[in-house]
Amino acid sequence: MLPFPTRAPYRIDQVTAAPLGVTLLTLALLATAVVMTLAAQDGRRRVWAAGAILVPLLVTVLFGLGSWGTSDVTKLSHFFALDRGGGTRGELFWWLVGPMIPALPYRMALVHGLVAGAYALLPILLARRWEARAWAGWWALLVVFSPLLRTFLQNGVSRQALMTLLLVPLLLWAGRLAPVRWGWAAAAAIVAAGIHTTFVPTLVLAVMPRLLAGPGAEARPREPAGQPPKVRRRIGIGALVIGLACLLVLAAPMAWMKFQTYALQESFFNSYALTLPMARLELAMVVGAAMVCWQRRLGWRQLLGCGHSRQLAGFFLLLLLMQESLRQGWVPSITSRLADTAGLFLLIVWLAWLEHHRARWAVLPTLLVTLNYWLLERLPESLTLSCGRNDSFFCLPDRWPWQIRWGGGP
Repeated sequence: MLPFPTRAPYRIDQVTAAPLGVTLLTLALLATAVVMTLAAQDGRRRVWAAGAILVPLLVTVLFGLGSWGTSDVTKLSHFFALDRGGGTRGELFWWLVGPMIPALPYRMALVHGLVAGAYALLPILLARRWEARAWAGWWALLVVFSPLLRTFLQNGVSRQALMTLLLVPLLLWAGRLAPVRWGWAAAAAIVAAGIHTTFVPTLVLAVMPRLLAGPGAEARPREPAGQPPKVRRRIGIGALVIGLACLLVLAAPMAWMKFQTYALQESFFNSYALTLPMARLELAMVVGAAMVCWQRRLGWRQLLGCGHSRQLAGFFLLLLLMQESLRQGWVPSITSRLADTAGLFLLIVWLAWLEHHRARWAVLPTLLVTLNYWLLERLPESLTLSCGRNDSFFCLPDRWPWQIRWGGGP
């Protein structure tokens, strides 16, 4: 057996290209989105609910198997069997769940599939909250197939992807985009603090909409009868804040060390944010926004006075700034690792902006570009993969979980 490497790229073996399999899973997702739309229009709630469950399950299978051949998943699947924390430092969550990962089918690949499934579930829940059930399946595909999230979902960056997802409730609360209880958002943020050392800059991005939302009625859920007194509620909020502060103190040394490494020593960075599909997607969002402004007769004054519009413009400009940093070489090893975070938040704010202006149909240009990227670029690429010689996404396991030889060569 060959020794497991100590540096990336990590050895990828026991893999095969399966273009037919991933295509069938994609077609099943498309068919489920169609069924959910028809069910919502006909008022068949049970059929819609079944689709809302099936889409995340199919995404879990597709991205779980598809991430098997990626370097990060291979590394963590190996190291979690050797070390309780899988070699991660400053990330309490993985130290706690680490012993369970070697017992899972396909180990870290299943974890990544579950993270991708949660990404699919998020827009479905938002569509339900906003009474936009007919769009739920399509919004899910808009997120999981998006070139904005290629690093998170197609490179197997599970830890950072999960941490960012758990900060979405805080984003929704900060931007007044959906009725989210502050306590739940804070609790999710505390869990996120122990998942990845990029928590601090991600937290800053998540609360940024608070500065752009401006004054106005906050989207709050109705208070249930018999709620606890304000004093007890404030004590609970204070405890959450203290817990978050303690986690930040514990994680700060490792986060600072990683920041220095990436800023001063690390030279590698991905350039996915500069690809043609990204440019097409940005153009499609501009076209969709322009169509809404034309139909609703929105001028600059109305847009500047709208908190949702300021948030959308803020995240769009942030993504453009990150892209420029990659072109110019301004700490690209850091900005490339935060581009997907900005991309996810941009997608959520984009959907909220369309919902605010009652213009759900304007998502179509963005959706068509995303489906074109997935169906006509990513799937055909799976026909030419040299699985076992690289760490490409869509290199699926060539055997059942109980037949895997962990740590050995082919």
